Amino acid sequence: MISASGPVLIGVDIGTTNLKVVAIRPDGTTLSVVRRGMRIDHPGPGAAEFDLDQLETDLVSSLGETVERLASAGHTAADISAIGICSIGESFVGLDAEGRRVTPCPTWFDRRTANLRSDWGLSAHDWYDRTGMVDDDIYTVHRLGYARRTGADWFGRPSRWAMVADYAMWCLTGRLVSNPSLAARSGLADRRSGAWDAELVRTTGLDPAVLPELRPQGEGRAPLTAAVASLTGLAAGTPVVNAGHDHPCAGLACRMTDPGPVIDSTGTSEALKTVVDRPLGYDEVGGGLYDCYPYVIPGRFILSGHIPASGALLDWLERLLAGPDGGRPAVDRLWQAAAEAPAGADGVRVLPYLRGTGAPWNRRGRRAEILGLGEEASAGTLLRAAVEGLAAWLRLNLDRFAAITGDRPAELILAGGGARNAFVDAVKAAFIDRPLVMPMVDEAAGIGAALVGGLAVGVFGDAAEAVRLGAIGTARIDVDPALAATYAPLVPELVGRLERAGDPS
Repeated sequence: MISASGPVLIGVDIGTTNLKVVAIRPDGTTLSVVRRGMRIDHPGPGAAEFDLDQLETDLVSSLGETVERLASAGHTAADISAIGICSIGESFVGLDAEGRRVTPCPTWFDRRTANLRSDWGLSAHDWYDRTGMVDDDIYTVHRLGYARRTGADWFGRPSRWAMVADYAMWCLTGRLVSNPSLAARSGLADRRSGAWDAELVRTTGLDPAVLPELRPQGEGRAPLTAAVASLTGLAAGTPVVNAGHDHPCAGLACRMTDPGPVIDSTGTSEALKTVVDRPLGYDEVGGGLYDCYPYVIPGRFILSGHIPASGALLDWLERLLAGPDGGRPAVDRLWQAAAEAPAGADGVRVLPYLRGTGAPWNRRGRRAEILGLGEEASAGTLLRAAVEGLAAWLRLNLDRFAAITGDRPAELILAGGGARNAFVDAVKAAFIDRPLVMPMVDEAAGIGAALVGGLAVGVFGDAAEAVRLGAIGTARIDVDPALAATYAPLVPELVGRLERAGDPS
């Protein structure tokens, strides 16, 4: 049992696959992790909606379980200094005047959307310089506009709208308060002013007054209600902080505060991110090819590029190749076969565009391809080819980041569930020809949310103090020289294939 000592911070991370509630000490010592699965409904073709009934139930029960676990370690509810909440972006829900949900909550990969920017008379250049978002259709502004245009029966019902972390704030505090890093993912916020962009909001037929209060980083907080306190064992009035978007929170837990370091955050999707000291312009990022939006530290921005299906691609192949009855032993054998397959996968190539190209072309309609497949190929060969395809995507975008920022860090930081696969990590290190470092945290986004909460209530004097995290060690994955030498002539070929397949020009 870990004995009680000092304040406790709680981070709530609402992801695509799981809800996680993490309790830590300010030095990063993890006291408890409680997980609940996120339920996603598919009511029609291309439709994918989060079940917020389940989320609301699980949010309360997981906080209650966290309090019980802390109590067993000698902590009381009074020890909890703050609760920080982060979530996926893009998704939204509408509430009526009584705060009841009256719309579905589409996931970020729900396809009931369309890019309406040109219909508003807005150039790609202007869109980017205002929002910092790539010219894609996944953002809330497009989804709301599409719902209005197609006559969705629920569109006119809400009197308030919220993104997922905003809604969790509502559930716990009765206040709708948002955060610039999350609001940016709606496509409805001005990244420079940190306020809602009234013109963009009105393209959806809405008024900015129906959106959450948008507060600067660290100021978006409200007290926990007595009703939630009675259900969870938390203390009424405990500060609850909207920590923002989950990927930037993960970056903070990996000690990213200043320009230079780059993080590769892997899960269902994969995101490459680095901190910059100002909002980069359209031309500076190759014609709006990468997101650049507010970070979770005031005065900092995050440069970001992602691929929608990274872990999702590997999970899909696991299901396909391990067979209908493939349990964990079958999946383990499949990965062993991939590790034993020759580097280069005997000429098999996978273009990893299962849900679109992601950065830098952001072609949502592009799909994966398998090339060079002959009857001699095995299941392990095919899985290895997919890993190599994703590693090529990483190399391509890492090189472009270096061209944009002028920084080429000596190592790459890994985070997320995908970082736990030693074989995948070894292939990545060889492809980029530099070591990987992995903070020894299982729940980086949740820890980051907890740190944002701690900053908001003064547990830390500044971000540099918050990320000291003396209790969190770091694992290092060095480059295998032989593997890197084998891949050296293959990297240009694989990267070139991705470029030819992804670039519409």
